[in-house]
Amino acid sequence: MKKFLLLILVAMTAFGVNAQTRKGEGSLMGSLGYQTNYERFGLQAQGRYAIANNLRIAPDLTFFFPKDKATGLDVNVNFHYVFNFSKDGQGFSVYPLAGIGMQNNFYGKKSIEIDGKEDIEVNGVTTQVDRSNSTKFAFNLGGGITLPLSERSFLNAEAKFMFAEDDNVVIMLGYGYKF
Repeated sequence: MKKFLLLILVAMTAFGVNAQTRKGEGSLMGSLGYQTNYERFGLQAQGRYAIANNLRIAPDLTFFFPKDKATGLDVNVNFHYVFNFSKDGQGFSVYPLAGIGMQNNFYGKKSIEIDGKEDIEVNGVTTQVDRSNSTKFAFNLGGGITLPLSERSFLNAEAKFMFAEDDNVVIMLGYGYKF
């Protein structure tokens, strides 16, 4: 009996689900968020373009503020498969995402601690690590939810796991405009 009720619930949900995006529809979004591995906040700009009625491409650029003299700049290209939970297109929508990304970190000069002391002089020279940077490629998996505010504007929440040498989760909250 439980399986039968679950089947009916799934069938009813499927009839209420349709694609939100129409081919050719585009939007721009600005977001604020957090990166878990480096424990830092960031700003993101994301563009979205529907390449099919329920499939869109979403490139983004995210700047992560410096923490422990490390600044981040991530570039991603993700694909969203959009489901709308309203017949009139004004209800919320959810989407899984998959894509690729490039994590860039820039490290500023910092002193090395030896025996709990900073700026140790060895033969009259202070020991410091020079500036450096690293670039790592990632595979992204995640999802998001979109809540329309009007016909053209919306709020968005998104979380994605970036599989790379330094795995991390990026959580973003944003405001967007459709054109």
